[in-house]
Amino acid sequence: MQAVNALPARTHPPQRNRLRHIVVAAALVLMTAGRFAATDETYRVRVENVRGGLVQVSLNGGISYWTVGRVTEPATARITGFAAASYIPSGTIAAIATHGIRIKTGQAALGLGKIQRPLIFSIVPRQFAKLPSGYGGHAPRSSAVVTDIDAGCSIFRNQSPYVGNPVYLERSDRLEPLPEDYIPRRGDIFVIKVEHPDNAPKWIEFQNRPGGSVLAYFDDGRKMEIARVIRPVRGVGRYDGTTYTGPGAVNTNHAGVITISTAPQMPSETKEGGVPETRGGFMIQPNRHAQEQGETSPQVMVISPVEESTSRLEGSPPLFRNYINLYYYPECLECSYRTQVRIDDGDWEEMPCLVGRIDNAFEAEALQDYFAKTGRPRIVKRGVTALRILFADLDTSLLKKDLAKEAESYTARSTRGNTQTLSGVVPVAPAKFPKKSCLVNLYVDGRLVSTTNEWPYRFTWDTRSVPNGWHSIVFEQVCDSFTTSFERRVVLVAN
Repeated sequence: MQAVNALPARTHPPQRNRLRHIVVAAALVLMTAGRFAATDETYRVRVENVRGGLVQVSLNGGISYWTVGRVTEPATARITGFAAASYIPSGTIAAIATHGIRIKTGQAALGLGKIQRPLIFSIVPRQFAKLPSGYGGHAPRSSAVVTDIDAGCSIFRNQSPYVGNPVYLERSDRLEPLPEDYIPRRGDIFVIKVEHPDNAPKWIEFQNRPGGSVLAYFDDGRKMEIARVIRPVRGVGRYDGTTYTGPGAVNTNHAGVITISTAPQMPSETKEGGVPETRGGFMIQPNRHAQEQGETSPQVMVISPVEESTSRLEGSPPLFRNYINLYYYPECLECSYRTQVRIDDGDWEEMPCLVGRIDNAFEAEALQDYFAKTGRPRIVKRGVTALRILFADLDTSLLKKDLAKEAESYTARSTRGNTQTLSGVVPVAPAKFPKKSCLVNLYVDGRLVSTTNEWPYRFTWDTRSVPNGWHSIVFEQVCDSFTTSFERRVVLVAN
C-alpha cells in the first residue's frame, strides 16, 4: 500500500487537484479490495439454538470447545433490522456490541439502507433479555437467542466476532453457509468463524473539526487519509450498553456506526436506564447513513469518503467492517481497542469519564468544568481537537487465558452443587438402544468422534480431549436410509 501524502487542496492547481482525487480514490479501492483483509480463522463461536443449549468458543478450529454460557430462550424468527445492515452481505455478522450480536439473513427489498429492509436475528446477553428503560436500539423480540452471559463479557467482549465474519449452520459434523433468507429454528446450531484482521492500522485519527482528515497510521510509519470529517462530535449521550463497556472502549460496531463509551464500566447486576444514570458515549457515522437517518445530534461525528463520487464508507473496512472489535484487557492495553483524545492539540490522553447527555461535553467550557470537578483543574481553550481509535495487537496466549477464565467462571456459577461429573476415559451409550441393526455416531460439541454398528452401541470417550466444563454429546442413530434419530445430553467434565 502506498501512502497518500496530501497537501491542502487549495495549494494545487485544478488539474493536479483532480489527479490527487483520482489517486486517493484508487488507493481506497485497493484498501477495501484486499489491502485491508482478514486472516485465517482465529477462533470460532458455537451456539445451540435450544433452551439449555451451550454457547461455546473454540481456539483450534472446532476440535474442542470451551463453554462460556447457555441459551435461555432460542430465536424462532428473523425481523427487519437497522438500515445499515443493508451494506453487509447476508449470512454474516451485521453488528457487534457489548449488548448484542446481530446476524443478517437476507433482505425484503432491493436497494441500500432503509428501503432494503434487511432481515436479521440476534444473540443477546442476559441483561437485555428484557429491554431496559430508555433503550433506543434494535428490539429483537422473538428473533433473539437469549443467553445467560453478561453484557460486556466473553462473546460480547474478548471473544466477539467482527462485522462481516461468516456464519454457518452445523449439520452432522459439517458446516454449511447460512442460507439466504434463513429463519432460525429451535435445535439449529450456529457457528461463527472469527477472522482477525491482517495489515491493520496501528491507530486511526479523527481531526475533530469540519474538513478534518481521518488518517490511518501503520507500524512502519506509513499513513493514509481514508476519510474526511463533515461534522465534529461535541457531546456525549445515553447509548445502549455503555453501562457495561468502560471509558474509551468500543461499545458497538456495524456498517454505519462506531459507538465509543465514555461511562465507567459498572457491575453486571447494574440495571441500565435506572437512577442514577450509568450510560455515556458518542458515535461516528458515515455520511450516507447519517443523512438517511436524519442524524443531527451533537453526539455524532459524521465522516465522508475522501472522494465521495467513487466510494462509500458504509460497510467498508477498516472502520465499518472486518477491523474493529470489542476487545478490552485492563492488564494489556496494547491488546485492547481503545480511544484517546487530544485536548487543545496537546498530547494524547485517556478518554474523560462522562455520563448522561451532555451536548457540549467535548467543548472548552464543559471540559474545564469537568476537570475542576475531578480535582484536576486545567485551562481548556478549544476542547477535544482530535481523537483516535487504537487497534488491538492479537495475543493468542492472552486470548486463551481469558477464555479459560470465562469458562471456569461460568462452570463454577452454573453447577450449583452438581457433583455428577465425568473424568478420564468413560463409557457412554444411548439411553435407548435401537432394536435392529443401525449405525450410531457419537458427536461431542458437534464433532464426530466415533462410530459403531455393534449392539449395544457403547462408546469409550476420553474426556481429557476437551476442556473442563459443560459439553454437548449427541448420539445419531441411522437405522435405514429414511430414519435418523438423535439423542442429546449435556455433561459436566472435571479432570
